[in-house]
Amino acid sequence: MSWDKVGKLLVAVLIGLMVLLAAYGVLRGSPRLEASLTYAYLTYPSQFSERISKASEQLKYEQLQGRINTISAGGLSHDQVERLVEMAQAPYTQLFAKPFEAGLVDHRTGLFIELRNSGDTPVRQVKVRLPAKGLVQVRDTAGNDTIVEAATAQVEIPAMEPGGACKVWVYFDADYTQIRQGGISISHADGEADVQVYREVIGFPAWVARYSRELMALLGVLAFSVLGLGYACLARRNLRQAQPL
Repeated sequence: MSWDKVGKLLVAVLIGLMVLLAAYGVLRGSPRLEASLTYAYLTYPSQFSERISKASEQLKYEQLQGRINTISAGGLSHDQVERLVEMAQAPYTQLFAKPFEAGLVDHRTGLFIELRNSGDTPVRQVKVRLPAKGLVQVRDTAGNDTIVEAATAQVEIPAMEPGGACKVWVYFDADYTQIRQGGISISHADGEADVQVYREVIGFPAWVARYSRELMALLGVLAFSVLGLGYACLARRNLRQAQPL
């Protein structure tokens, strides 16, 4: 096979791929359910953790019992002191119950999910399967919040109207890397969602991510230029060979 035929074959293959990609984009259409994921490593002020530790220390039985006895000057019975201790501890015991024994510092891995119905029909039975159990908060299009008390690994949204959007916040008591590497799936009654994942980057990767579309366009132009120059060189070479000496 001559170089002239090779060049023509490469150009034909490139044009064929472009036609297939264009046809796929037209036939596929826009997805009905779009989802964007943003992972974050959460940090909290150290002062907050110190206040939690001090409050836990002051709420111990020995501390409260001593203070009550000092204030009452021994005028209360043992049962009365016990009841006062229980009443003083009750609100804080509920506040620091599982999974908040140490406050918020254990839930340092966050995931924000934004769901959008870009179709013209309702999307039903939306299911989000998380990589691990986490504390979930869901906000619908109207701004109403649904807070799930217990940690869960699955979020269910009954329906989303056309043009509607839902926001989901998830807080994990797990390592950031583990959650990032874990799988997550978002589906609805008629198929899967189109998922885009975002993460924070710095330096050169951030620059590449910011101008990714421009870079892809530039690479496409360079590819066409190389093929064009190659074909032009082959055509000139064949023309010279065809000329009589």
